[in-house]
This record gives sequence, structure tokens and C-alpha cells, in this order.
Amino acid sequence: MKLTFIRKIHPLSFMIWIALGTSVPLRVCAQKVLERSEKLRPAWLANRTPTPGNGTFHYQITEGEHRNLEDARHSCLLNLSTYIKRTHHISEQAVAQIALQQDNGIASESENYHFSYDIQGEQVTVTSCKYDEYWEYLVYPDGKRVYRCYALYGIADKANPAFDRLSFSRKYGMRGFARSLIVPGWGQLHKGNTTKGVCILGGEVALVAGILVAENLRSSYVKKMREQPKHLETYNTKADNWENVRNVCIGGAAALYVYNLIDALVVNGRKRTIRQKQKSVNLAVYPSMGDCNGMTLGFRF
Repeated sequence: MKLTFIRKIHPLSFMIWIALGTSVPLRVCAQKVLERSEKLRPAWLANRTPTPGNGTFHYQITEGEHRNLEDARHSCLLNLSTYIKRTHHISEQAVAQIALQQDNGIASESENYHFSYDIQGEQVTVTSCKYDEYWEYLVYPDGKRVYRCYALYGIADKANPAFDRLSFSRKYGMRGFARSLIVPGWGQLHKGNTTKGVCILGGEVALVAGILVAENLRSSYVKKMREQPKHLETYNTKADNWENVRNVCIGGAAALYVYNLIDALVVNGRKRTIRQKQKSVNLAVYPSMGDCNGMTLGFRF
């Protein structure tokens, strides 16, 4: 993996780094993103790497960088090979023969790769499955432009691994709605729309605070109206003004809350991973009737 460092570091970032301990690598994003494969980073890259459905494999994210996208993808494969060598205790000098599994000359949908290593005449093969990728086109402060590619792989831990069948969706449905129903903005945060979620939550807090302050001041002037009748007209005007402010804040809070619910239910979020259930295979034997009598063997999958 390639870490990018810059010479000028913000004092606050440096203090946070010191507080966390100098053993933590300090990585500062000094690059500008010109283009990306999708609007938001997928959940598996941002914060939610899938959990394997069985113990025959595990998930691994690799990163590659190059001037063109195809070479960046190939760099991901090379970094994956390095990871496999390290975790399977294979010599760094062993050269990997990487083969994409194909059916009748056509690459399979799951993109299974076989990493073969010749170790003292013995062939060691590790199977991996590529599920998804995300890339960004970056420009560095010195003007250098590169593609940075991230890929999600499943790595076999046993022979004949049962890789999960994954699908991806940007729809969250009731997952986001239920959260925003409880706390405004929570659904947006859950979907990866962080800026929108923070704005909604902050807006609701500000409007509720405005309601409380305006109502407190209105009540105060109503009380003064009773205590000081000679200033009745002045205090009444001020009480009416703060009542209007309170009502505006109530309307704004209600409108923002409704918008928060609609947005949480309808608007897409970052791409999330869905593990598909493995289809069961049923074997059935039943008599065959027709031109000739016999038994029929049937598979349902």
C-alpha cells in the first residue's frame, strides 16, 4: 500500500497525531479528486467491510495506483498477490502466475482469480474472487495525475472455498427512514450522506433552540404585561414579535423534519453490500409416464 505524505502539516492535525501516539501513521489527503467511479465511496470501503458467510474465505481490500486505470487495476492484483504471499507464508521471491477463471473463453461473472506459486517444484494455488471496485482520478500538488483503484476480494482460506454471492444496492428503504424518524439526520448519516445529515441535525437543533428561546422571551413579556400595566402596549408588541418568531421556528422544524423523512426514504446512499442466500438444491425421483414407463431424476435449484 502506498501512503502519501506532505511536508506542510496543519498544527491541529499534528496535535491529534501526537495525542493518538506516533505509532499511528499520519496520512493527509493532499490530492484533489478530479473524477470518481461513483459519487460516494461504497460502504465496504468507507466503514462496513462485509462479514464472511462461512469460514472458507475472508474479505480483503487492496489498493493500486497508476497513470491509467487498467494498470491501476493490475496494481491491485499485484498487491493482492503480495498479501497472499505474506498470509500464506510464501517466499517474497516466488513469482505469481495470475489466471482469470473463464468458461468457454468468457470470463465468469464473479471474476475468480487463481494465484499459482511454484515453490521448490510444488505448485501452490490460492483462489480469490473479485466482488467490486472503486476508483478515483487524482491530481497531486506537483501536477501529477493518477488513478487510485480500490478492490474488494474474497480470499480462500481452504480448498474449494464457498464464496458468498454478493449484490450491491444504493437503496436503503426503511433502514434510513426508521433512523431519521427517531433522530433527524441519522438516516442520512447511515447512508453516507454525511454533510446533509449533519446539516439536518444541526438545523433541527437550532430551530428547537429557537423555539425554546422565543417562547421563554414571549412568556417573560406576558408576565411583565401583568406586572407593569403602564407598559402594556410595548410589552404586548414584543410578546407578539417573539410569538411570531416561535411560530416560524416551529414551522421550520416541522418542514425540515418532513424533508428529512422523505430524503431518508427516497434518496440513494452509498453503495451497500447485500449477501444473497445460497439457493438450495433439491433432488427428486418420480415415475415417468408417457411413451415409455420409467423413473425421472429431477434437480431444482
